[in-house]
Parts: sequence; structure tokens; C-alpha cells
Amino acid sequence: LAPFRYKNGFLPVIWEAQLATLAVPHTGMAVTVDIGNLNDIHPANKQDVGKRLALWALARTFGHSGVVYSGPLYHSMRIEGGRVRLFFDFLGGGLVSRDQKALVGFTIAGADQKFVKAAAVLEGDSVVVSSPDVVQPVAVRFGWQVEVELNLSNAAGLPASPFRTDNW
Repeated sequence: LAPFRYKNGFLPVIWEAQLATLAVPHTGMAVTVDIGNLNDIHPANKQDVGKRLALWALARTFGHSGVVYSGPLYHSMRIEGGRVRLFFDFLGGGLVSRDQKALVGFTIAGADQKFVKAAAVLEGDSVVVSSPDVVQPVAVRFGWQVEVELNLSNAAGLPASPFRTDNW
């Protein structure tokens, strides 16, 4: 599902469920967080959705090598003092900000489980997330908002999927 001003606020949970289906053999996923329209439930850009699904099919079903078929998918995290370093699969030539602006859509929480907006910076093949309001972070969420236009992508132009490191 592409971003839209849904009234129920469940979109991040649906994205999480879609991501979980990748554990099912012979499935693929086209992340569309970058091609939606917050004001139109049926965004016009269907072509990129088809192209992204075709990349999955070429690589995973037809065995074409060298095809970058996914945007960054969260892999793991490491707490480094007052910040969290995130690691991803499917770097596709490296992590980038799609619009060359500061990364958006990250929140961070401590043991109190209260998420606050966080700064996120690219450091090599990882993203470092922090906030002065969370001294001892334990969890990070990305794209866990209903209205956000995410810009974390790989160099191949495929967007990162929303995720959370917690299960609260």
C-alpha cells in the first residue's frame, strides 16, 4: 500500500505484515512509500510498482544475477551509547537519501517505550539514529507514521521498507 491519509492509522502495521510475507517461499514485495500521494488512495504511478515487482521476478523466479530487486530491508541494530546504528540488507550500491535531504521518518525510544522524533544520518552502509530526548535508546522505528514521505533508499533507487526494532 502506498501512503495515504487513512483515518485508522494502521498503515505501518499493514506494511509490517506485508514485510513479514517475505518469509513465505516464492513471494516478493514492491515498496511504494516513495510513489504514493497522501491525497489520493489510488496514486497514478502504477508503472514503478510493476517495474519493482518485475525486478523481484527476474531475480528470484527467473534467476537473473546482478539484478537489484529490493530496497534496503532492516537487518539488525547495535546500541552505541546514546545512539543506535542500523544495518540493512539489499544495499544496492549503498544507502542514500533519495532527495539528498536529511533522512526522515525515524523515531527512537528508551525503556519507557515512548517514541520521539529522531535524527538519522548515513554512515557508510548504516544509519545512525539519535535524539537528545532519549539518553539510553532501546528501539527505533522507521516509517511508523501515517503521513510521512520517506526518503531512505539504496543507490539503485529502491526505497527502504518501513520497520520497527521493537515488538511493543
